[in-house]
Amino acid sequence: MAVGRLSGAWIRQVLMDLYPNGVVRRALLDHFAAVLVSKRSSRGAKGRLARRLYGTLLKLQRRGLILQDGGLIRSLAVPVKAEGQAPPELGAPLERLLFKALLAEDGQGDGHTAEALRMARWGFLSRAIESGWTVAEAASILGVKPAQAAQILEGR
Repeated sequence: MAVGRLSGAWIRQVLMDLYPNGVVRRALLDHFAAVLVSKRSSRGAKGRLARRLYGTLLKLQRRGLILQDGGLIRSLAVPVKAEGQAPPELGAPLERLLFKALLAEDGQGDGHTAEALRMARWGFLSRAIESGWTVAEAASILGVKPAQAAQILEGR
């Protein structure tokens, strides 16, 4: 599937060169899919690419190299270190829920409704809080504001 490894350096370079003012996460996925996924690729190649892209974006966000806010991704010229202590480790169940929430936000996956998006976000936020995360930490990783995250949790 891949011509080259989908590295954080490559993603940052694309963000700085092609999208200096930011880009919607779905458009970034489509850009890399046009480069890496061919018609001869096996089924699900774009989904696997999405999983790799979202994971790499999460790593870049944790390092303070990019900013994700509501599905919009911006590259930061100067790395910004997160204040205080780093959030707890993102385990496999949380990573899966985060991936589903990001897919729903991008209009992919099961059901393309606002309710499906709210439920996917609620699922990630509630599991993260059960795992010892604060609402602000979970909201930061999800790319929403803490007040919006609290509203999602209350609206269940």
